[in-house]
Amino acid sequence: MKQNLEEINVFWGKNSAFNGKIISEGIFRLDGKMDGEIFHSGTLIIGETALIKGKVEANVLTLNGLIEGEVTAKERVEIHPRGKLYGTLFTPILVVQDGGIFEGNCKMGGMPHYENTLENPEVLAGKPYD
Repeated sequence: MKQNLEEINVFWGKNSAFNGKIISEGIFRLDGKMDGEIFHSGTLIIGETALIKGKVEANVLTLNGLIEGEVTAKERVEIHPRGKLYGTLFTPILVVQDGGIFEGNCKMGGMPHYENTLENPEVLAGKPYD
């Protein structure tokens, strides 16, 4: 899902705080505090001043702040230099930039399906390398 980051649909400033459940879509930038659950269809940007405790689900997650809890990203997670993730992560693609922190468990399932380009793929199946 390629989206123009200039078209943010939802923005929460650094002085905002919320306790509960959020369901949203599009591009969501959160710079405040959140305790609860976020279910976001689209790109979720967690700013440097953000503190999230709970469950986060999004298509794409860009992390510059702090998340403590369970994170599921259908497409990709990027932890930037000031980003910190403590907990459990489920995503097919994980990028941790220099300075970024991830402590916890990660399962990289749901990988995109790539077409096999081998002429005869069954030749390699079950056979050790020479």
